[in-house]
Amino acid sequence: MNKSKVLVLGYFGYVTNQLDGQTVKTRSIYELLKSKEKKTGFILSFLDTQTFQTNRSDVLKMFTMVCKTDILVYIAAHNNLKYFFPIIYLIAKVRRIPIHYIVVGGWLAEFIKNKPLHIHMLRKIKGIYPETKDLKNKLQTIYNFSNVYQLNNFRIGDHGLQADQSDKSDKNQLKLVYMARVHPMKGVDVLFHLADDLKSSNIHSVSIDIYGPIFDEYEQEFEEKLKKNGLVKYKGILQPVDIQKTLSEYDIMLFPTRYFTEGFPGSILDSFYAGVPVISTKWKYADEFIDDGHCGIISPFDNESAFIENVKSLIGNPKIINELKKGALKQALKFSPEVAWDVLEENMFTK
Repeated sequence: MNKSKVLVLGYFGYVTNQLDGQTVKTRSIYELLKSKEKKTGFILSFLDTQTFQTNRSDVLKMFTMVCKTDILVYIAAHNNLKYFFPIIYLIAKVRRIPIHYIVVGGWLAEFIKNKPLHIHMLRKIKGIYPETKDLKNKLQTIYNFSNVYQLNNFRIGDHGLQADQSDKSDKNQLKLVYMARVHPMKGVDVLFHLADDLKSSNIHSVSIDIYGPIFDEYEQEFEEKLKKNGLVKYKGILQPVDIQKTLSEYDIMLFPTRYFTEGFPGSILDSFYAGVPVISTKWKYADEFIDDGHCGIISPFDNESAFIENVKSLIGNPKIINELKKGALKQALKFSPEVAWDVLEENMFTK
């Protein structure tokens, strides 16, 4: 293969070191491609669209870089897709540049519902890569897209290293962890209600730690709740290189989200890699990623009391937790970078 130029265009969040599902996935895609650069024979570059917030001239730089690339890996969210994609599409069409659109989350089908121009353009690009089966099916059946390939979320780096840690829950204290945006819609309040319930039930052998960026408008309320509730602790924001090692110190990941259209949350994937099972509300795609009873527990959506009872049911049951931990490690294998690379290689470089 000739030295093709590949541009990854997306929201990396390097300007402020923003860490969330969008930025982590964008960085993971870039890192995966970078690891294959020599083997595959392409030249890789990227543009972090977060720079648009401080340097408007980078918008022009984006269009210039698109003009000069041979393959475009496009990882855009709502605003970029809505406003910039039509121009990017025209440039790519004129210069015959294949566009591979990697979707973060499960919102695309609803977003383009009343956007016929975007529907037309997306139907014509080289590939669209959703992370859920449901979104893949919707794009194919509702919009008649024939260029859709499911690309599971993944993480770069060693996983499965905690396979010998499954007996950690035999200790006296059960360590629970939440790692995601600290936002009411992520169900953070449920953690405080869980703590209150444990106290009223005279259960003291449990800890609850929270990691993640705090939503600005929720910060004051969150800090007040922390002061009132000594059981829940906020531990800050983890850097990507520290996530799996830190998570491996815990027994169970809590994911009480109120976002019904979550895609494949990175915190759940990170938990599997660390051998930590997940208790999650049943968001739209939960069944695709959590094997209920084997690598975690799926709790009814928008049912706080059921979620709390599912957590309490594991307290004092180390054998069940250990089996769930083993299942989490097995589940991680389904979402390896090797599996993701097979999809990208087949559709980007062999067609």
